[in-house]
Amino acid sequence: MRVKRGKDRWWRMIRYKGDLAIYAKCKCGFIYNCSTFNVDEGKVKINLLYRYCPRCGAYKKWYENEPKMIDKFPW
Repeated sequence: MRVKRGKDRWWRMIRYKGDLAIYAKCKCGFIYNCSTFNVDEGKVKINLLYRYCPRCGAYKKWYENEPKMIDKFPW
């Protein structure tokens, strides 16, 4: 049986309590770290976004600018 490709077009940005990193989340549940920390400026930048979700294969066109804060630890 063939698995269908996902149709979600957005990366949801998430920030966990007690963690400086920003994570990208797909609708299928795939989560990865998509940010880097610039020591000189003291800021976190989003710059490692995949074009496709590795788990479901959905083509991603957009991402949310403001990360959603989650009040739990990532571990």
